[in-house]
Amino acid sequence: MHPNADNLISSRFDTVLYDLDGTLIESARDMQVAVSRVLADHGLQAATEEDMRAFMGQGSRVTMDRAFAKYGKKKLSEDELSAVTREFVRYYEADPVSHTTAFPGVPEVVARFGKLGLKQAVCTNKFERPSRMILEHLKLMPPISDVAGADTFAPIRKPDPRHILMLLERMGSSKERSVMVGDSIHDLEAAHAAGLPAVLVSWGYTDKPASELGADAVIERFDALPRALEQLAAKG
Repeated sequence: MHPNADNLISSRFDTVLYDLDGTLIESARDMQVAVSRVLADHGLQAATEEDMRAFMGQGSRVTMDRAFAKYGKKKLSEDELSAVTREFVRYYEADPVSHTTAFPGVPEVVARFGKLGLKQAVCTNKFERPSRMILEHLKLMPPISDVAGADTFAPIRKPDPRHILMLLERMGSSKERSVMVGDSIHDLEAAHAAGLPAVLVSWGYTDKPASELGADAVIERFDALPRALEQLAAKG
């Protein structure tokens, strides 16, 4: 890394936004537990952790819709979907942290950016309350200072760019000096539509490899994020 990398990064960016699940945290196991409890309440078999990774990424309603489509072999009505989503949220919010961990390198990079004076926040399609609980439990908040969840600006959520733009406005940040870090096409589409560059991680919850989505940069390890931002800054 260039010896003046931090100066280069901070001259270009003052705000870093992150997706949560599959980007900062490995949360599939806790999600699997909560989803499986709902399925059991309806006489259905438990979801697998592998399936959870495929079901996640677009919020709790989509997760539950996909779970019942596979394990219940049925398409839920809107009222049914709302009901099972409430059931899921109740189970999940009771314990969203038992099996959830930060990916390697996340605490160190978030701390480094904090010392650099960068504002950091999470923009996620997970509900805000469990997101904050997880970030606080993992000691990522602070230096992460804000969270916009699926319910924060409801019904607005990624890939709607307003999810990002409204969070930036609340933070007092501009899109011109911000960057989005995520794992999926929804993060990329929201970022680009909002006018932000997008860095994608290669290990996330997505059915298509990050390298094929058209991101401004793709990282294989989280501790490669500073280098990716340095390279984006060097490009102007």
